[in-house]
Amino acid sequence: MNKISIPTLFAIASISFSSCKTQGTYQSVHLGTATGTQLEAMGAELDPHFFSQNLTRQDGAKAEDWKLVEQRVKKMELQKLRVMVQPQWFEPVNDNADPHATDVSKFTFDSPEMKSLYKVLDIAQENNMAVCIVIWGCPVHVAPLDPNYAHVKTSFMADPSKKDVWITGPTDYDEWAENYAVLIKHLIEDRNYTCVNEITPMNEPDGGPLLTSTEYIKMAKVLDTRFKTEGLRDKIHFNLSDNTDTRTFYLEDCAANLQEQADIFNSHTYIFGYDTPNDTIFKWEQNNVNISKKAGKKHLVGEFGSNQTVGATRQRDIDLYERGVLMTRLVLNFFNAGASGVSYWSLIDQYYGRDADYQQMQQLGLWKYVKEAYKGDSTYHRIKEDYEVRPQYYAYSLLTKHLKPNAEIYPIDLKDDFAIGTGFKNVDGKWVYVFANGSEDDKSLSLEDANMEGQFSVFRYEENALPQGDELIRASDKVDFKKGKLTIKVKKNSTVLLKQE
Repeated sequence: MNKISIPTLFAIASISFSSCKTQGTYQSVHLGTATGTQLEAMGAELDPHFFSQNLTRQDGAKAEDWKLVEQRVKKMELQKLRVMVQPQWFEPVNDNADPHATDVSKFTFDSPEMKSLYKVLDIAQENNMAVCIVIWGCPVHVAPLDPNYAHVKTSFMADPSKKDVWITGPTDYDEWAENYAVLIKHLIEDRNYTCVNEITPMNEPDGGPLLTSTEYIKMAKVLDTRFKTEGLRDKIHFNLSDNTDTRTFYLEDCAANLQEQADIFNSHTYIFGYDTPNDTIFKWEQNNVNISKKAGKKHLVGEFGSNQTVGATRQRDIDLYERGVLMTRLVLNFFNAGASGVSYWSLIDQYYGRDADYQQMQQLGLWKYVKEAYKGDSTYHRIKEDYEVRPQYYAYSLLTKHLKPNAEIYPIDLKDDFAIGTGFKNVDGKWVYVFANGSEDDKSLSLEDANMEGQFSVFRYEENALPQGDELIRASDKVDFKKGKLTIKVKKNSTVLLKQE
């Protein structure tokens, strides 16, 4: 693949890395200065449609298939889930005309959609994970599964003037705040989901936009006030902005005006690919981190994927082995730039509506849906089994299993546009080093640290050595840090993780 260096996105200062040099056939590399931000979580999106939408399609999925999701999430040791909710799932019609006098009896907490949500939250609760609840917005067209609400065709908070969109911002911020607060109160107080500790009010509000930044800021302040009134604010973090990658102005406006309301900020990105050099990715996230830092907050990447997008539901490289290397390279650049966490979109392929056609199936998961759902697609005959994992499953699982919350983060500069490294020092003092080599050349590295000794297990993501089925990558060998040096070879288009024993 021809690698072409493209201009960087932002002309801002970068973190100073230690120098590297070549000694013999090995390139000498060192840990850079710690970013000063501890790792919050390695996460993924898991939206709760399996029971409510997928099973009701009758296309081969079975309720017992959910056990695979439970088993894989546990095996991966995911630490956080970002979870979609829609307001009509629990309030299909307005409880009353006064948003400050709630009639809880009018809320449908036992709807099929809510029961599907509880299945996702049960996984998080059982595995001591954190959950960020994202009420996406207000759908213009709805189709509740409960026959008692078959007459409901739109969210009562949707903007009726917007006919050609599927979702809008709320027309009444007080009703929106009531709706959100009632949901969170029910989840953490009535159902005792201690895993629910964060919200993001609206997905990508800058898109369209659902709300202008001025409107969003006003909405967030109303929401903050309502959560304080309900006694929820000290139990729930506000993860704000949620802007798309090229609309940094939205993050700037939120950071400048929501310092008191935000606990953290996040942005999404789908603009980086195989020909994007590290410096471009790094500076994009460093800019986000610096904007958030001015407000006294941290920044995380709330969604990410490649730039090989085809609409909102496809990325052309989704089944490629190389994608696992790219996803790792993106994550390391985000962390090296000061990000506190990442969340991959998304965990599984699934439909978001029982009546949706094939083109609407989200196919960006770490694993696929039932094989028959892909019949007629050119990929169908290559699929061996239901819920088949993609190569990126193995690569991302290496990170979710071995990178732990509260680890200190140290960049490792390989002086290469497409190869990168990062050191993670866990709270127990043990180290994990990760290298992603997206270049066309093998790398022979001599990692040097005069204060380090010990043995490390080596985990390799390499094209011809992936596990069978959904087994995770196991250590292939061991290497020693001797006399302050550890040597390791990282093949082209591969990743290596070293874990101290």
